[in-house]
This record gives sequence, C-alpha cells and structure tokens, in this order.
Amino acid sequence: MVSGLALVIRGQFGDNGSMPRTVAAASLAVLLGATWRTPAGGTSRSAALADALRGLVVDGRVAPGTRLPSERDLAAELGVSRGSVSRAFQRLEEAGYLIARRGAGSTVTLPAGARPAEPPGPAREGELDLSVAALPAPDPLLAEAAARAVTALARHLPGLGYAPAGLPELREALAARMTARGLPTTADEVLVTAGAQHGLRLVIDLLVGPGDRVLVDAPGYPRTLAAIRAARGRPVPVPLGERSWDADGWAGAARVAAPRLAVTVPDFQHPTGIVMRAADREAIALTCARAGTVLVSDEACVELRLDGPALPPPLGAYDPGGTVVTVGSMSKAAWGGVRIGWVRATARVIRELTTVRGAIDMAGPVLDQLVGVELSHNWDAVIASRRTLLHERRSALFTALAEHAPAWTVRRPHGGTSAGARLPTPDATRLAAAAASTGLLLSPGPAFSVDGTFEHHIRLPYTLPPETLHDAVARLAQLARELGTETRATSPSSGDAAAAVI
Repeated sequence: MVSGLALVIRGQFGDNGSMPRTVAAASLAVLLGATWRTPAGGTSRSAALADALRGLVVDGRVAPGTRLPSERDLAAELGVSRGSVSRAFQRLEEAGYLIARRGAGSTVTLPAGARPAEPPGPAREGELDLSVAALPAPDPLLAEAAARAVTALARHLPGLGYAPAGLPELREALAARMTARGLPTTADEVLVTAGAQHGLRLVIDLLVGPGDRVLVDAPGYPRTLAAIRAARGRPVPVPLGERSWDADGWAGAARVAAPRLAVTVPDFQHPTGIVMRAADREAIALTCARAGTVLVSDEACVELRLDGPALPPPLGAYDPGGTVVTVGSMSKAAWGGVRIGWVRATARVIRELTTVRGAIDMAGPVLDQLVGVELSHNWDAVIASRRTLLHERRSALFTALAEHAPAWTVRRPHGGTSAGARLPTPDATRLAAAAASTGLLLSPGPAFSVDGTFEHHIRLPYTLPPETLHDAVARLAQLARELGTETRATSPSSGDAAAAVI
C-alpha cells in the first residue's frame, strides 16, 4: 500500500492539498502512475511524460513553486533515459509550466493567464468549468433571508458580537434539523463553523498529529485528503465496494493501521454518488469504536436526494459510544457563498473544538449566522429548489453522455451533485490536461486518490445549466476521441478494480 506517500515527500503540504515545495523522485513517480509509459498513436514517451506532468499541475496535485527532482534522479526512478526526462522538461518549459535555472533545478509554474487549480470564482469567458460541483444561489429565497437577517441584526448590536460556538438560535435550529433526520441532538452538541471543511479541519487539528494515520474512502474527497496532509497526517485509503462500503475492509484497515481518525461520506459519496447501507453503517461505527478511532461522517450532500430508496438513518445514529462526529454545511445545499457549516459531537468534544477554534478565529460573523437562521426557517423550500435544478441538470448530463460518449460507463446517482464516469482506457490525467488547454476544466480520478490511482475515471458534476453540460460533454468526448482513449486497448491500471463504483 502506498499510504506512506507522505513520508517520502519533504517539506509540508499547503492548505489547498497541493504538493510541497520540493518533491522526491519516488513520490512524483507514484503520482505519475504508469499510463504515460504506453502513449497512444505516434506520441513519444517523452511527450506522454510531459502530458502527465502537466496534468498533475493542472489538477493541483503539484503546486506552482514546487521544485522537481533532478532529471538524473527522476530518470533513475522511472527507469527511462535521462534524455527522455530532459525532453519532457523542455516541453513543459516551452509551454510555460516550468522554469529551469542552472544550479537551482526546475520549478513548476503556470503559463501567463492560466487559471490556478483551485477555482477562485466563476469560469472565464469561453471557459467551461467541470471542476466545481456547486449550484447558483436559490433566488429569491436567499436574498429574502439576507434581508430579514439584516433586520434581525439590530437586536445583537448591543452585545460584543462574539459567539465562539455559534449563535444559540442557529445551534438550536441545526440541532432540530438533525433530530428530525433521526440523530437526536441538542444545541450544546453543535458547533457552528465556516463550512464543513472548516469543521473537518478543526476535528483534525484536535485529534491528528504528524504521522498519525487517518482512514479515508478510496476514492475520496480531495479537500479531505488536503486537510489530513496539511496536518501532516497519513491518509490510509480503504477501497469502496461495488455498491456500498467494504465493512470487512474497514475492520482490517483499522487493525493494521491503528488510525487516530477515520473520515467517510456515507450519503451520495463524493465522487461516486453511492450510499452506505444501514448494515455497513452499523459495522463501521462499531469497528471504529472498538479501535478507539473517531469516525467523521461528512454530510454535506445528505439532503440532496433526488430519487431512489429512502436514506438510512445518519451514521451518527449507529454510534455505540460517542465516537462518531458529524460535519455538515449549507454551502452545497444552499449556495457556496453561504459559509455556514457545523460539527455535531458530544458536548465535551464541542467544547474542545471551540477551544481549538480560538487559535484560528474567535467566532463566526453574526450577520452570516443570522442568514443561516433565516434560511433554516424556510429550509424545505430551499432544498426543493435545489432538487428541481439538479433533476433537470442530471437528466441533461446523461442525455449528453448517451449521445456523445456511449463507450463511457456512468452510474446514475440517486442524489448529490456529480456522477463518476469510467473511461475505456486509463487516460484521465491526459484527458484533463488536454481539456484544460482548450478552456474545459475537469477533475480526473487521481485527484480523488491517495496514491495516483483511478486513471480510468473522471468526475462529471451536473450543476451547470443543461445547454452548458451538453456542450461540455460534446467537447470532452471529442477530445477523448482525438487522444485515442476509446480505441486504445489496455488492461485496467492499479486500483481500478476497487474503483468500479465510480
């Protein structure tokens, strides 16, 4: 298992989950995978290597400013000639992705005008962005909630404005919502955060130290992996099963890794869209309790069910002893600009997390939390508006896939914001790099892995307007044909058997 990847990388990870400032040849070889070794058509191996390296940069797995290993070291690690590596580096330098200085090595950069891997905002003119799975705001519901929040602010002005655990009325509203979903919760068991990612990071800061192992879904959410690496923890991937989680695999991983923490997305898992069965929830919660492992349940998309069977009770409802922590957010269900999330845990853990938060920020903005309160009063209407959009856009995506990419295998999820597509050949990174050069941003499968696997897969959000989705799929399928990804016969790459659910 390559879960020890973090140990062979020198330096520290950035908060965006990208690579550190210096990357060892062994680490880079793992992330590159093996696909580039069998280039399509008349492509040379050095050109394929350059494409693979560019894909890592475009995808954000090698950050601008990272110094690459020497040509000699990388050639030895990859088992190729130094000339092949030199030609690949030269291609990257000519394309604006590399700066080579005598005596200082080669440093990754971005071409002038290129968009960074972390999307800062809306797509530029002529650009189609499939790298973000987010919806526009529920208008006028959000605007009306904001107007009411401004009025409600007046009664808070005589106070000091600090509520480290969150405004009492918002904590009560969130507790009531979780209770209604089958997870009995009181206000003192809720910490209001600036989104689910903020909540997860607080939990990691409380529990994970350098070298501590953390069990994660494989494939998993990139920002979860980023948060673990930022704390210098060691993510240990546990492959998902065909339809649900492999409870026996989790038990085995817990025995071997002795993890401090585990993180999973049981409802409309990101990026596969599958849902954890009730029996697996019970088994995994019990496994973690017996191992003394805190289990984090990420519920960011739990309320975006579109059809299919009713969801099982929340993972926290199977908690045998206070070891399950739940994180959630309004950002996926309402709007990315609503930075309201929460952590649900025992009152003692909430107090500890509140103390940890004090080293980062003293409290959340009162006005933002009042918007959250007002949205909570009309939450069913907000969710209904989201489901209407997602129904239409999911249908548009699958119609476009049937028309333009019939050779791709895509499972229709019952909820969430995206679907995973399996390509006929393991060329996700190459496809993402080629797409980026045409203004089409894409998240390839390796972005969701600890060790560079899942090259057969790409994530396809269905959050853009129908006509935009149709255009994006058509362009992407044409690029795939030009790259030969639908005709070149290859055997599945490492990790693909575990990734059959994507």
